[in-house]
Amino acid sequence: MYTFYEYPKCSTCRKAKAELKQYLSDFETVDIKSNPPRAELLKQWMENSDFPMKNFFNTSGHSYRELGLKDKIDCLTLEEATQLLAQDGMLIKRPILVKDDKVLQIGSKQSYERFFK
Repeated sequence: MYTFYEYPKCSTCRKAKAELKQYLSDFETVDIKSNPPRAELLKQWMENSDFPMKNFFNTSGHSYRELGLKDKIDCLTLEEATQLLAQDGMLIKRPILVKDDKVLQIGSKQSYERFFK
């Protein structure tokens, strides 16, 4: 099962979701702000993906700047990072496409086409 984590008010998420619908007719959507992933799930994603921990952070977001994470992110442990992200879904880079608890893509810089050829 595919799960698409989004912030519905985000235009980038809306565009990515529209593109994803070209390839998938059935996927679950989760509002990342009102229902952020639990720390345990985020930890699992980070441990089982090729993405560096920093890629999971919305580095251009208000929460990131407000917490001064630019200067702290490289010193965070995995546990500290996952706790921060789980507490504030707006800290999480979005959208995130997950299949069976494995992160396929973070953000929308690349097309989803490569997964569905």
